Amino acid sequence: MSIARHGLWSVGAVSLALLVGCGDSGPSVPWGTGGTGGTGASGGVGATGGTGMGGSGGMAGIVGTGGMGGMVGTGGTGGTSGTGGTGGATGPCMTNALCHTCPTQLPCDTDDDCAFSGYVCVDSGCDTNQGEPIKQCQPLHGGSCASVTECPNSTDYACAPIGVGPTHCVRVTPGCSPSTESYDCPLGFSCEAGACVDRRVPCDSYLDCPKSHVCKVTPTADFCVRTFQTCHLDEDCAGLGEFCADIDNNGTKECAGGAGSPCLNASCPSTVPVCEVGAVATDVACGDYGLCRSNSDCDEAAGFECVGLWQDGRKECVRAGGTCDQVTDCDPQQVCAAPRNGGAPSCQAGTVP
Repeated sequence: MSIARHGLWSVGAVSLALLVGCGDSGPSVPWGTGGTGGTGASGGVGATGGTGMGGSGGMAGIVGTGGMGGMVGTGGTGGTSGTGGTGGATGPCMTNALCHTCPTQLPCDTDDDCAFSGYVCVDSGCDTNQGEPIKQCQPLHGGSCASVTECPNSTDYACAPIGVGPTHCVRVTPGCSPSTESYDCPLGFSCEAGACVDRRVPCDSYLDCPKSHVCKVTPTADFCVRTFQTCHLDEDCAGLGEFCADIDNNGTKECAGGAGSPCLNASCPSTVPVCEVGAVATDVACGDYGLCRSNSDCDEAAGFECVGLWQDGRKECVRAGGTCDQVTDCDPQQVCAAPRNGGAPSCQAGTVP
């Protein structure tokens, strides 16, 4: 994806739309209006049984209204009504546990349709009534930057605004890399086979989310988000923790919670050796489940081991004997994680039956 593909809009263009993620509030973006039916032809003058054919109804645009029936000509038959548009931004769609309200902003088919810098085209979670995914431009989540030297590299990234906000590390080449998926994909997506795959686990509250995840609430979708996202500054972690800190002392920073200061593993006793996320991202205390570098960082006596559940190089203390080892072992809209009440990692689906 190039800078041109993400596009830097002028101030005048930005006034036409608000920058939004999946379902964030903003003006509705219409998808098209149905065509008007044709006018019926007049019957032949004086002809016996002459019959004018009614005009065919116009085809509706995407989410457009159905075309009007053709006007009946003299002695003619009625026009055929137009075909209704498919579901989408402003029309009917199929909601589900993940996408509970039809999205209305920033529809797209490909990344090229995303005019805002730092946005990519991914599934919204809702489908049309015909079962086709409704896609939407959603923002990336790369760390803040003042220069591209703060980004993973200067070939695949630029230090550019996300929308018209502050500058962040934005991927400008196609695809994504597992090790940098926190930069390359929107929240809730993982990089698999060079593409961002939907790993959003639907939730009604944090109780529906596995360990190390919190429930992110948006106007259209509520889903579990892993708190250990790569960050550069505290402000990169809104909703994921109050601080940006190197929790496990491995040289990279991630979003962290804590009371007045970030919880760091180095401050935890051996009986509860790692920082564990609680009900909300800011509620973090020393516990058994959290970031680690090796098995020795975990409570091995209690049956915990250090496992890389995601693909960005971070590992977590979880109970041994899980049924999955990494997120790619699970179906889309599932994650490999320890259940909320504890235990070995398994494929978690949130509120999906």
